[in-house]
Amino acid sequence: MAIAVTAVIANSACHARDTALYPTQDCNKANTQLDLNQCAQANFESADRKLNEVYHAAMDAAGDDASRSQLRASERAWLSFRDQECARQVGPREGGGSIWPMNLASCLEDKTAQRIRELQKNL
Repeated sequence: MAIAVTAVIANSACHARDTALYPTQDCNKANTQLDLNQCAQANFESADRKLNEVYHAAMDAAGDDASRSQLRASERAWLSFRDQECARQVGPREGGGSIWPMNLASCLEDKTAQRIRELQKNL
């Protein structure tokens, strides 16, 4: 349980700087690991929705077909990188315990928030 609490506190610190990026739930209010997992997943989904919004704005701002094609290819490659990197960082589900879903969702959210900031720089 100490690991779960540490992860939530560390994750909450990351969310503090991302507050303006997208709405998040306060996972510190969760009472069980299941609640923590669901909260982390909800926060990742919120980040993913914001990423889609920013990506579409970037596509609209891209101007020409070549730029849009390049952005599309870049985004597909980035999504693959994000998913593979988080899988590597979190490790396999087997042996990951009940905290594994929270750790994966938190990694995905953190990387997605980084990508949102990157795309917003070019808008």
